[in-house]
This record gives sequence, C-alpha cells and structure tokens, in this order.
Amino acid sequence: MKLISEIFHENCDGDGKMTPDTLRELLQSLCDQHVGLWDPTDVDNVLANWADKGSIDFDDFLSWVYHDSAMLSPRDASSASPRHLTINFDVNKTIVMRDKTANKSVEVVINEVLAETSWGRVVEDQWMIVSTRPSSLRPEVDGEELVSYAEFLEQRLPGSDRRKERQKHKGAFTAPGSVGEPMAQHHRNLCKQLVYPDGSPVQVVHAFFRLLVELKRSKRSFSLIFRSFGEDLELVAQELNSFCEGKHPLFPGFRMDGSDGEPDYRFHITHPERFGNFHIENEDLHLVLGTIEQPGEGRYKDVADRSLTFYETHQLPVTRIISGMSAVVDFIWELSAQCLTAGFRDNFQYWKMKGHKQEGGKFFLFDASRSTLRHEIFFDDNVHFQDLKIVRPYHRMRQRRSWWGLPLLRTHVCRADALRAINDDLYFVAEVQRLEANYESKLAVMQRCSTCLKRLPIKHSTLTLPSLEREKYDAWENLRRDERTLPATSDSDADFLSPLAVASPEGKEGKLRLC
Repeated sequence: MKLISEIFHENCDGDGKMTPDTLRELLQSLCDQHVGLWDPTDVDNVLANWADKGSIDFDDFLSWVYHDSAMLSPRDASSASPRHLTINFDVNKTIVMRDKTANKSVEVVINEVLAETSWGRVVEDQWMIVSTRPSSLRPEVDGEELVSYAEFLEQRLPGSDRRKERQKHKGAFTAPGSVGEPMAQHHRNLCKQLVYPDGSPVQVVHAFFRLLVELKRSKRSFSLIFRSFGEDLELVAQELNSFCEGKHPLFPGFRMDGSDGEPDYRFHITHPERFGNFHIENEDLHLVLGTIEQPGEGRYKDVADRSLTFYETHQLPVTRIISGMSAVVDFIWELSAQCLTAGFRDNFQYWKMKGHKQEGGKFFLFDASRSTLRHEIFFDDNVHFQDLKIVRPYHRMRQRRSWWGLPLLRTHVCRADALRAINDDLYFVAEVQRLEANYESKLAVMQRCSTCLKRLPIKHSTLTLPSLEREKYDAWENLRRDERTLPATSDSDADFLSPLAVASPEGKEGKLRLC
C-alpha cells in the first residue's frame, strides 16, 4: 500500500489528486511492465468509475483497489456458486399496469403509458403525432427533437394543482377523436397482453412471474423486496400469493409456497418483520414495521404531527421501529440475505423535499464486492441516467457517501421499460442476466487491478508515464446515455398513488383544447 501511495503522489497535481488522464497513463504502464493479466480494456473499466470527474482523490482510489478487490479471494470458477440475488421491484408501471387504489383500469393505465411514449411536435399550440410507434426513449426525426404527449401536457398544464387535468387527458389518449387515436392499435395490443384467458384483468405483468419461474428452475437463492411510494403493496401481495399457491391462470400448479420443501415466497402484509415503511426525520433514517401508513399521506394527509410520535398517537399496528442508519442497514442486510418476500413503502414527502433527486429517493442498500456472494438489483421505471432520481444507492461499507448513477446502471440498477415488460415475457429475465454479466466482469477487473498493483517491483523508479498527445479520454464514450432521450414528466405524477392525491370529483376539470 505504501508503494502505491508513493507512486500515486509522485504523479498527482500537488493537491493529493490525480486527473483521470494521468491515472490512465499510470494504469496503462502496468500493461507495459507485464506485472499481471492486465490489458487496456481493464484500464477502461477501472476509469469508468471516475469518468465524469475532473480529478481523483487518492483515498477514493485506494479504497476502490483494496476494500473492494484486494481483500477478496480470487474466484474459483470450478467451485463458485451463483450469488444470492436481492431484487427490489418498484410497483407502479414497473410490474403493475393497473391502479386499483385510484380506480384506474388497465385501459386507462396503458393510455397513460402510451401518452408518455408517443412522440410528436407542437404546431400552433397543438400537439401533433409524428412517430406512430411507441418508444421509451426520445426518437429524432431528421435531427428534430420530438416531444411526448405527456411532456406537452406538462407544458400546457403545469404544476401539482393541475395534475388531475393532465391525468384525465393522458387516460383518454387513444380515445376516438383524440390526438392519440393513431396509437389505438398499439393500445389494443398492449391491453390484450394484460388480460387472462377468462377475460379478467392482469394485475402483475407476466414477465415478473416468468422471472420467478426461471429463478426457481435454476435453483437460485434470492429475495424479493417490493418498493412503492403508494398504497399498492396489498394488491401485489394478493397476486403473488395466488401465483405461489399454484393458482395463477398462466402457471397453474407452479408453487413457491414452501409445500415442496423449498422456500416460501408468499408475501403477507401482516408479517411483523417483512412489511413497513421508511420514515426520515431530521435526516435520520427509521424503518417502521407493521404498517405502511405515513403522516402526510392518504387518510393522514392533513395531520400536523409528522414525527415518529404520529405512530403512537394514532394507535397504528406498529410492531417495532428501527432507528438510525446503521441499525436500518443491518436489518435490511440480514433480511435480504434470506429467501423470502418483503415490501416497504418509501417516503414520498422526503423525496419531494429533496427536489425529486437521487439523494431523497428510495433507499437501496448494496455492497459491490465478491466476498459477500450477493448481488443487489433495483428495478424502477422512473430511474434516470445521471442522477438516478428515484433510487438512492447506499453502499453498506461506505456509509454517508453519494454514488454516481451511471456505473450502477450497468450492474445494479435498471430503468424498467413498461412497454417491454408487457410485450416480452422474458424481459426481466434478460435484464437480470445482463446485470449479472456486467457485475461479474466488473469484479474480475477489480481483482486483476489489485493483483497487478501488488506485483509492482520494489524499485519502481523504472515505472514511467508515457507522454501522449491526444484528446481528453472518456472511458464511457460508447456507454454514456444522453439524459435528453428520457421523456420529462411531472414529478408530481411520478409513482404516487395516494387516493387523496388522485381522487377527483366529476366535472371539476377545466376546459382546454388539447387535441
């Protein structure tokens, strides 16, 4: 470690930091020294961790090398067993396309999805459809940046006080005579995917259950954690339990209820240790077990006391409250190591207070190291590319630090695509496979990096940095995602299912020509 420190500081800028370009030359020289199984591709993967930073702190670099890789034992492919998966699933528009809480049918929710993924241009204050194929990413037509219908509504009807009007127009997007009528066939096709053989509506998309089937058939160890800002966990519990008990219309007889001696994945919202909500007070994290009721939400929307004493004064069925980041981390880590299903309501008010940014998003605990024999994953349809927006990553061993989102999008976090989740039964299977492959590749590169650095000769004076004239290096040039390709929707519309927030008396909406 002393040797690495000396090399680093000999080549830093005098402030204890090094530019990504200089670090690249240092790591590239390891290839020239033949000190390990190391090549330029490995260098690219290492630098991807700091591709958006102008300088790299030595402590950050050393922590990455030693904590995350040098302390790990080399992987033995012959004896390695698959990692335990902890899969966090957002609910609304990730696995559920029907809003029972707000009394929205499948047809209405699909209209909302299409309004967010149909693209056009604004002509004389009216939205006109251009692309007749829905897309979760913004297309370009002859260099023109198109606008989704949902974005147009946000421009014409801005603010939370006009949210009901936006939802009304989105919910009728493909109706006869509306601007989205050309998308009516896509609406019919998507709705057909969300109907059971007997004609009853699908609650949870088939792709979710297909993932469970594949995980069980491959004998994977895994845990499921449902996450939501709303009150829809009970709906998911009913559908999942029916599936686990062999009653699902498309998977009859397939069981995950423990009756075959394997783990029981049924989800009971009355379970004292697997059901609750996150509460943040004075920036301290608490986990309230036994209820998903929150001060400021639902039937308690107007309560004045939004502290922890709220749970005492309203006599809610709280089993216990876990307080403090370390205690919550320990609980979640231990719980998610088991083969089970749990569900927690996240704190929308805190996310709103933080400006709908990553630092106030859904708490996501992970530990990117091989020694854990685990892999944590989070699916959410509202994830963004740079700031993850709705997911707050939290490394178990590096507490109180923020995390850049782009690397995690390759290994731990997936922006769920509602269109693909509906149309492709193997969508979640493929995404888990992609994240696992990228995670294994990352761990292997970390291992090779630490091995090479430990093999540096004691007399390192011959380790010189070549001076190359070239443009600024971008390790993520081929992987970087443009945030502008994401549709911009109102933050007040994002994954929030409180009944009082969406209920609207008939005839209250204002009149506006939007078609």
